[in-house]
Amino acid sequence: MSFPIRNVSRRSFLTGLSMVGAAAAFPVTAFAAPVLRQAPDVGPGLIRNPEFANGVMAGVPRTDGATLWTRIGSAGGGGSLGSVGTGSGTGSLGSGALGSGGTAAGELALIVSTREDLSAPVLAERVQVREDADGTVHFDATGLVPGETYYYQFRGAGGESPIGRFRTLRPADSDEPVRIGWFTCQGFEEGYYGAHRHLAEEDLDFVVCLGDYVYEFTMPGVRGIDANVFPQGLDSMRDKFRRYRSDADLRMMHSRHAFLPIWDDHEFRNNYSKDGWTFPVISPIDGAIGFQQKKQWAWQAWFEHMPVPRFADDPLRTYRSLRVGRTVELFAPDTRQYRDRQACGDSLDHIVCAEADAPGRTMLGASQKDWLLDGLTHSDATWKVVANANMMMGMVVADNGTRAYMDTWDGYGAERAEILSTAAQSVENMVLVTGDDHDGWAGELWDTGFAPGTSSGEQVNTPGTRRAGVEFVVPSVTSTNTGDGGYNLGSSGGDPVDAARAEEINRREHNPHVKHVDMVSHGYGLLDVEAGEARFRFRAVDKLNPNPDVTTSKSFRTPAGQAVIEPA
Repeated sequence: MSFPIRNVSRRSFLTGLSMVGAAAAFPVTAFAAPVLRQAPDVGPGLIRNPEFANGVMAGVPRTDGATLWTRIGSAGGGGSLGSVGTGSGTGSLGSGALGSGGTAAGELALIVSTREDLSAPVLAERVQVREDADGTVHFDATGLVPGETYYYQFRGAGGESPIGRFRTLRPADSDEPVRIGWFTCQGFEEGYYGAHRHLAEEDLDFVVCLGDYVYEFTMPGVRGIDANVFPQGLDSMRDKFRRYRSDADLRMMHSRHAFLPIWDDHEFRNNYSKDGWTFPVISPIDGAIGFQQKKQWAWQAWFEHMPVPRFADDPLRTYRSLRVGRTVELFAPDTRQYRDRQACGDSLDHIVCAEADAPGRTMLGASQKDWLLDGLTHSDATWKVVANANMMMGMVVADNGTRAYMDTWDGYGAERAEILSTAAQSVENMVLVTGDDHDGWAGELWDTGFAPGTSSGEQVNTPGTRRAGVEFVVPSVTSTNTGDGGYNLGSSGGDPVDAARAEEINRREHNPHVKHVDMVSHGYGLLDVEAGEARFRFRAVDKLNPNPDVTTSKSFRTPAGQAVIEPA
């Protein structure tokens, strides 16, 4: 159970009734841009004319509420290398003052209602804007009804946020179907966020980000290039979130659905472990400030800009579980904070690597691994769903058995076998939904990570004997995939899409547990879960089109009690 560290004055409005009257007198359209107006006097201390350019979010939903978030200040625009990020606010303040980066200190009003016009609010509170947290607000809304849709808005004196919407988790005795949206890997400059526009329109219980919400580097693309590359200070790390949240489609998605984020590596630095990173692209600069200090800044920026409660006894912990009625228990582990350094120098050359299967190497750390195995084996939910940042199934790329990447579970083989063996023996109906790879995959999980018939040889890939679950890997929203010319395929001048299609065949031939691979499409995923089956849909969206359509490129089902993937 998590206990939020809250930045809120827990008194109700003395002027609550006047606020209710204001809501009726000044109706607003849900999900529209903020409607700026001269607000009535709702008491001293409210920030005057606040900007809500970063939107609103409801995070980590529960049966009785969620963490509600906003930020006061303008959207970020990217700065020069190592510079202070943008985010200066405009307008005067009440009793607050401008903080670093142009953020505001003071209070806002927060209204929560079951009605779209925000009349008859169930909560009316004053909330504190934290100057020392980049002008963000985290408010733990409690006392709400399970399985209900709520609307919320932050207000200052003379300005108000967009209206947000979220659904609380279904009650404990619910057998209703559950639908979850999934996305990952959204390099801002590399494409448009049409995927988020379509995610916003889906009927969902909540949305999960599988990591790489922001990128520490920039790949030049249709939206130019970000000069704030490999940020070296706290405010330039914050500016990454401000820049990404300047996108209207991303803000719209957040305003429509409750949100559960996990992190991977690019929120700080590519392929980092608990001890360092393996690709020191600008190592002379990076060496000027210690790895641990910059990691703490990156994590601070993430916690400030994500709608997550903090664990009072472990403020840096991100792993948690959500129970959605009897149908689903979702586990969200942290595969980055506790991991050992990647095996064999984290080579990208597909070398034979005996260290990858060395006993004792860990991705989760001992405490988190015990938490995950205990939760999976003791859960009485029909389906156990794992939000997994890095691919679990084995991925062989050549006849001699060499594996694709040591940054995935292929580089932590002994711990993977322990988890999957436990699942094969003691966990029914386990579904992993995974990010990071940029390509789309569907595969069956065996107790060693490899199905019978997987290519082996000098790199020994022990074939499994029992099925453990299934895994769906969500393609990137925008970040470069194989079909875009990534992963060194097609670099000889040939068509990268042709090279990607050829590599798809190669992966299927060497990995019989792989049932689907798409190295060309971008988009997001939808998981529909009911008592008798789980269904997964790959939703394809053209990242280069600012106004794209959406299509279901592939759909699969897993019947209850069977760790297999079938076309749907």
